[in-house]
Amino acid sequence: MLFLSLDVPVAESTTLLPLYTMTTRPLLRFVCTLTLGQLALLPAAWAASVTWISSTSEQPWQSMPAPALEPELPNAPPQVKVSPKKTYQTIDGFGGCFNELSWVALDKASKADRDKAIAALFADDGCAFTLGRLPIGASDFALDAYSLDDSPGDLELHDFSIMRDQKHLIPYLKAAMAVRPSLQCWGSPWSPPAWMKTNGHYSKGSLKWEPAILRSYATYLARWVDAYRAQGIAIYALAPQNESNILNAYPTCLWTASQLREFIADYLGPTLRDRKTNVELWLGTLNGDPANNGDNINDRAATVLEDPKANAFITGLTFQYDSANLIGAASQLYPDKKLMQSETECNKGENSWTDALRLYGLMRHYIEGGAGSYFAWNMVLDETGMSTWKWRQNALITVDRGTGKVTYNGEYYVMRHFSQFVKPGAKRVLTSGPWGDKIAFANPDGSTVIVVANSAKAPREIILTVAGRPSADTLKAMLPARSVNTFIVAQEHLK
Repeated sequence: MLFLSLDVPVAESTTLLPLYTMTTRPLLRFVCTLTLGQLALLPAAWAASVTWISSTSEQPWQSMPAPALEPELPNAPPQVKVSPKKTYQTIDGFGGCFNELSWVALDKASKADRDKAIAALFADDGCAFTLGRLPIGASDFALDAYSLDDSPGDLELHDFSIMRDQKHLIPYLKAAMAVRPSLQCWGSPWSPPAWMKTNGHYSKGSLKWEPAILRSYATYLARWVDAYRAQGIAIYALAPQNESNILNAYPTCLWTASQLREFIADYLGPTLRDRKTNVELWLGTLNGDPANNGDNINDRAATVLEDPKANAFITGLTFQYDSANLIGAASQLYPDKKLMQSETECNKGENSWTDALRLYGLMRHYIEGGAGSYFAWNMVLDETGMSTWKWRQNALITVDRGTGKVTYNGEYYVMRHFSQFVKPGAKRVLTSGPWGDKIAFANPDGSTVIVVANSAKAPREIILTVAGRPSADTLKAMLPARSVNTFIVAQEHLK
């Protein structure tokens, strides 16, 4: 059998290919020159395709010369071996969170630059996000605190309205949907209406534990689903509370484990069912336990899922930025539930390449832990990165308020290294070998996607093998220092 190995990259305009190496295993080696037309006549197995994209701080998103696929060399064992037939969870997709301050920031850019930024997030040749997270009422990156019914005592929700969202959130969503019409979204509240809470405020406090309030609040959440769907927005899931164990100056609400169990089992679950919303109910968003260094399974998850009535309503669990030590355990304990990384780390607004490399590690860790979807937090912020409640955070994209200049930060490119190439329906697959920063996926179209990082301060050569290919299966590449890299190996079609 003959194996075709491309030694140098070929420009699309090339009419005569440079030298190719044809090898019979193990002894014979000779070279020949082929035209593009002649190459098209070769068996498809010989024309295996590799794409390599590399990002560093100085040169993000570089299309690199495609490395040759060769037969595995017995004297050079791979540092990374990918086994596409050994699969784990299905990948549902990647996305980001929609917040008011993001749309305000985008409004400072020119229309052309704003459209380009939206395309960079949602188009197939950008991050290709297929999922979105929405706040129900105010998040900590809203312009101020509000709910969808601020009329005290309105248990029948006569004044329920999403009119406020028509100004900043829904236009943001519609702009994204113009690029990605099939965008699927889920939502969570940061706080119930203040009049439903024990302290009468959006910050801190908890829900009044009264049957009339509980019934009204369950209906409030269900009506949000209906109201957004009436706007043509596909809502696929709902979570009852953002970070139920954290109280802060921005909109927050404390829920005990037993309260979540009762609300889901006796109020929210039945209300969603009886109203025929056909929306998934996810438990979350869950944080680690600060008292135990975030290392134990959140007691809210255990308490809800150990109750058969509440458990029956739950599709999956959502994990926040500080739950890196929880998701793997949850995957083992609750194999029938889907898992989501609902908000990646926000950092401190520096938008550094160090932050970007950390994001690679977080994405690899959470996905290896079983996450089927992964979400950036703020997709866009202004140059300050500052929230209404004076908390400075990172964003994938920054817009300068004074000049309108749009900057694509390192974390944008790292997200894109995954989200552009790993398609919904892909499977995470087994990787082995001594190279630490590696993760791989098998796409529905049969291609294999490998995302690897080189965190060292010097270039490093990687030898990578995709197991199970009948012909050429191994590539070698020199990864730049402090880089994130994606290799896409096309499906092999043998005749």
